[in-house]
Amino acid sequence: MKVRFVEIPAEGLALEIHDQAWFPDHEITRNGPVHARVHLQKKGEDRVLLSGEMAIPLAVDCDRCLQEFSKTISQSFRVDLELVDSDTMEPLEHGCSVSEMDMLYLQEPEIDLFQVLAQQVFLLLPTKKICSEECRGLCPRCGVNLNEETCHCQADDPSSPFAVLAGLKR
Repeated sequence: MKVRFVEIPAEGLALEIHDQAWFPDHEITRNGPVHARVHLQKKGEDRVLLSGEMAIPLAVDCDRCLQEFSKTISQSFRVDLELVDSDTMEPLEHGCSVSEMDMLYLQEPEIDLFQVLAQQVFLLLPTKKICSEECRGLCPRCGVNLNEETCHCQADDPSSPFAVLAGLKR
């Protein structure tokens, strides 16, 4: 879904996205439909502020026990979109200031909402996915899921390369 700058009225443009075609299903597994709302507000002739919120029902694997669990991520986001002249655009390698971190530069006065939403999905994903705070994970020796059964591995393995350091502590 593309929106041209000239289509955005002075009071702004609010959209509710029901089409799921933009969601990166080939990379992220979801449990249901994604709900997205966006608001576009012009800031001069060559700048648009895009703000919105998303609710994403995900099916993810726990980083501790590797079991799949459901998690819904509800988050708001904000992106500044600025039109730049491709002839005067700065070189690709330069240091970004804090104000440039949430800025997308466009070469045409047109916003591809589906592309922006797909980018935001990846930015909203949690870095650590844990099914519960009580998750005990997997045994590092035998690999048993400690949430489902107890393992019978010895707590202190004398063949550990760090066993010598235990003797120094005494």
